[in-house]
Amino acid sequence: MVQAQLPPAIPRRVLRSIARRSTVDFFYSKLPRSRSFAHKPSLLLVARPIPRPQLPFLHPATRVNIVQAHVGRFISTERKQRWKAQLWRQLRFHAYLWPSVFLVTIIMIGIQQTKFERDFPTPRDWSFWSRWLLRNAKFTELSEGAKVSQVMTDWAKAGRYYLGVLERLESEDYDGKFLLASEATGTYADSLGIVGFDVSAKSDQWRRGYHDALMGAGRAAENLDGMCRRKDDPAGRVYSRESIPGPDNPRPKPLPWDKKRGHETPPTQDEVEDAFPSPEVFYMKILTTEGFDTRQRLDAAMAYADWCDFKGLAETAEDTYSWAMDIAQAGLAGGPADIIDTKTGMIARGREDEVSENVLRVCTAYAVHHARAGNVKQALPIFLSVLRARKNLPPSPFGVIGRKRPAPQDQGLWPYISSLKDLIIERPFPEAPPSGNNRPYHTLKEACEEVGLMTYIGEILFATSDSEREKGLSWTRDSVEAAEAVLWVMEEKKEDDGRERCRECLETGLTNWKEMSRQMARLAARKAQEAEKGSGWLGLGIGKSQRIAEAQREKARWEEENVQIQLRKEKTLPLTQPIKPPPQGWF
Repeated sequence: MVQAQLPPAIPRRVLRSIARRSTVDFFYSKLPRSRSFAHKPSLLLVARPIPRPQLPFLHPATRVNIVQAHVGRFISTERKQRWKAQLWRQLRFHAYLWPSVFLVTIIMIGIQQTKFERDFPTPRDWSFWSRWLLRNAKFTELSEGAKVSQVMTDWAKAGRYYLGVLERLESEDYDGKFLLASEATGTYADSLGIVGFDVSAKSDQWRRGYHDALMGAGRAAENLDGMCRRKDDPAGRVYSRESIPGPDNPRPKPLPWDKKRGHETPPTQDEVEDAFPSPEVFYMKILTTEGFDTRQRLDAAMAYADWCDFKGLAETAEDTYSWAMDIAQAGLAGGPADIIDTKTGMIARGREDEVSENVLRVCTAYAVHHARAGNVKQALPIFLSVLRARKNLPPSPFGVIGRKRPAPQDQGLWPYISSLKDLIIERPFPEAPPSGNNRPYHTLKEACEEVGLMTYIGEILFATSDSEREKGLSWTRDSVEAAEAVLWVMEEKKEDDGRERCRECLETGLTNWKEMSRQMARLAARKAQEAEKGSGWLGLGIGKSQRIAEAQREKARWEEENVQIQLRKEKTLPLTQPIKPPPQGWF
C-alpha cells in the first residue's frame, strides 16, 4: 500500500509574515480601517458601535492637546479623592503645628524674661517695652551667658538697649510725662550744654531705674570710646578708629578675620561716625538732674573722675573730686560741714565722729587718684586719716556680722516652684539701698575696707624710701593676716556682704608681700656679695666676718619668709579660689 506523501511543513517565520498581511474583507470591497483599541470587530455587533473615549497614548495627538492629554492621563476620581484627603491632612497638621510653635515660643520668652526680671529687677511703673529694654541691657552687660565667646561683653548691643531705654524715659509719649528741664546753675555741665531733668515728682522706683540706665550708658560709652560705625547703619558693626583709612591714618590696622563676614573691607573716614556719645554726657546729666539722692550723684561723680584719670585729664579729675567732696558733705545729717579739707582731701582730726559712708568713699577714691598719679606724699596722709576714722566707727547693734540676710533657697524643688510663682505673681521691687549720709557701723564689710587701706599704706611705704621698706612690708603682712581672718569668719557665718572686696585685698596683699620679700632677698644677697668683696675696717679685715655672717642671716631670713608666703598662699587657696558645688536639681 502506497502511502500518500504529505506536503512539506511551512516554516513558522512564513506563517507570521502571512498573518501580518492584510486580508480582503468579504463584505466590503475596500480595505477595512484600522480598529481602535477596545473596539470590538464590527462582525460581532448587531448595531453600530457606541463611541467611547480613546486612550491618548495609542494614537497620535496634536501639539495643542499634549498638556491636556497628560493631565487627562493622571487625573482620575481616585486620585482626586486621595489628593483632597492629603490636602485636608496637611491643613490640619499646619493648623495645629504653627499655633503650637508660636505659643511655645511665647512661653519660653516669658520664662526667660521672668528670669531676667528676677536677676535684674525693673521699675513696676514703667511701660512694658521700657522694662523689656532695661532687662536685656543689664543681661547683655552683666550676664556670663551673653558674652561673646564667653569672654567679651557686646558693648555695642548693650549700648543700643540703654539708649532705647533713655529715649523712652525722656519722651513725653512714653514714660517721660511731666518731665521738666533743670535750671542752669553755671556749672561745667551747663557750659557743655548738658542739662538734666527734674525727676522729683517721679516715684523712687522710676528714679532708680533712670539712674541705672544712665550709669549703664556711661559704662557702655567708656568701653566704646575710640570706636565708630557707618552713618547709615546705626545697629551695624562697630570698627576701631585704627582700622579706618583716611588722611590721619594712612596705614590702617587690618580688620580681624570674622567667621560670618570673612575679610571685610572697612569704610572710609567720611563714611563713619562715633559709635556712641561721650561718657561725660551721661555722667553730667546725672549730676545736673534734680531728684537723685547723694549716693546716686556721688557714683556718677566718682565714675566721671575715674574716666578723666584714664584719659589723662588730671585737672578735670581734680575738679570732679572736689565736686564729689562737696556732694558728700552736703548730704550730712547736720547739713554741710567742713569735715574734709578740700585742698588736701584729708578728714579733719577730731571730726571722725561726724563722717558718713559717702565721706569715707570719696576720700578713699581721692587718695587712690593721687597714688596712681605718683603723688604718694599726698596719698599717704589721706589713707591714714580714713583708716583712723574707720577705726573709730561704732559697733553694729546687730553684732559683728551686721544684719543677717536670708539665705537664698536655691536647692531642690524651690527654684522651679519659685519660677512658676513668678509667672503668676510678680516679685516686689527691691528696697532702696541707703543714701550713704549716715555714719556706718563697724561690721565685717567695714573690716574689709580697713584691710584695703592697710594694703595701700604698706605699698606706699615700701615704695617711698629705703628706710621705710621694713615698715611697709609689716603693714602688708598685717593686712594679709587681717584679710584671712575676716574671710574665715565670713565663711563660717555664711556672710557674703563685702566678701569679694576682702578676697581681692587678700590676693593683692599676698602678691605684694611676695614681691616685697623677693626684693628684700635680692638686696640681702647683694649685701652679702659686697661684704665678701670688702676688706674690712681700715683695710685690715677687722669685722669682715661679722658683716658676712649678718648678711647671710638676713638673706636666709628672707628666703625663709618666701617659703612661708608660699605656704600661706596654699593655705588660703580655698578662700581666694573657692570650689563651687555642682548644680543640683532635676537637670
